[in-house]
Amino acid sequence: MPQKSADFERKKGLAVLLSFVMLAMTAGYAFFATQFLQQLVSLDKLEFYIRVSMMVIPGLIAAPILLMSIYIMLRRHFGNLPEQHFALWVRTSLVLLALALIIRIVLGFWLPNYVAANGFTQCSKLENPSPFASQVWIRQPQYCHELSYLVNIEVLDWFDAQQASGAKPSVEEVTAQIELFIAEYKQRYQ
Repeated sequence: MPQKSADFERKKGLAVLLSFVMLAMTAGYAFFATQFLQQLVSLDKLEFYIRVSMMVIPGLIAAPILLMSIYIMLRRHFGNLPEQHFALWVRTSLVLLALALIIRIVLGFWLPNYVAANGFTQCSKLENPSPFASQVWIRQPQYCHELSYLVNIEVLDWFDAQQASGAKPSVEEVTAQIELFIAEYKQRYQ
């Protein structure tokens, strides 16, 4: 009997821990989606670049699945789980997943055209190579230096600092700064 009680307590602790993780993920999706939508609305105020994520909005739509999963886990481990609640969770999850998939497909066609129509050019050299990384769209094609991938984080941080300070460097100054970052990188690692 004590073994069963210890196992039950371990499962309860795991359920609570996973609940906090899922809540944090939901809050993260809400934050990033809000930030992304604010950038889309104010594209004309962005001087240097925008990160375009095709997964943030679909992730936000699918976030209630995480919240329902928390409810299911907690009810299962701390009380009884009515069968109709579980059936509702499954149906709702399938609808939300289908909706998220449809929105992801629509965004894949619409969003790049919208950002390009507002004067941005995609620069794969400044993107992170991970599979779910955001696309980086830059205001001036000259900002996409051939070797920018070596110093993409430094370049984007510098862009952020310039944007925050209200500075408006010329294309030549931006290009010179990128080349300086590349020269420093080569000096450090070669």
